[in-house]
Amino acid sequence: MEWTYNPDTIKEYYAKWIKLGWNGTGAPYKNFVDPEKLIIETTHVGRYEGRLFKAMLTWVRDYHDLVNIQRLLHFIDQADQPVLGAAFEIVAQNIGTEQRLQTVIKHCKPYQTHQVLFKEGDEFGVYDKNQKEFAKKEYLKWGLYCTMVEFYDDAMFDKKHVLKNNFLLGLRALIGPNIRSEIFFQLESITRIHIKALAEKIGYAYSAVYNEVMSMVENGFLTVEDYGRVKVITMNDSISKYLLKIPII
Repeated sequence: MEWTYNPDTIKEYYAKWIKLGWNGTGAPYKNFVDPEKLIIETTHVGRYEGRLFKAMLTWVRDYHDLVNIQRLLHFIDQADQPVLGAAFEIVAQNIGTEQRLQTVIKHCKPYQTHQVLFKEGDEFGVYDKNQKEFAKKEYLKWGLYCTMVEFYDDAMFDKKHVLKNNFLLGLRALIGPNIRSEIFFQLESITRIHIKALAEKIGYAYSAVYNEVMSMVENGFLTVEDYGRVKVITMNDSISKYLLKIPII
């Protein structure tokens, strides 16, 4: 993926990580934050803003059980893959190998030619020289030079705060970080939608969404209406009311 650094958007990235639970300086993002897309984008912008990279590293360590791995893999071609691989491997080592993280790591490829992770440098090259000389092995295997493996241990809100302020993550905590949570989340804010549009919104293949929707219809969670060849779905009112009353949300 081509990525162009835009300093005008940096405040937005800080606000998004604060919304997800980073206790950083500033106000949280007002709208919905897509966790997987934010992780993907931070593999790029975090190279220019080291605090954002560290916030991502810490958030994944603390809330990896809320990451939808299948959805993250759907967007992985848009990531700076060596950065993503290094970050997830550092987290996996810190928490003890977590198989879901390993799935992402296996899909990432290292750089063929090594480069300094953080693009902040300095006029005389002292920073880059230091990074190359003292680079950690966790980065070297990914074709990166970096000395930073620390986390923001005292700068993350607890899970109750995270779930209360992020409806999708609350659903994932209840149901699991899976396709069903994504469908419920979309239908809570969109009254009616056809399956193809739903698949595009949640980042899953049409066939997977179709099969899951039909299963949810059989279980009484959703209603489907046929408009020619288009199937339009809605969430049953009782299910919608139930989800909105979940205590953690």
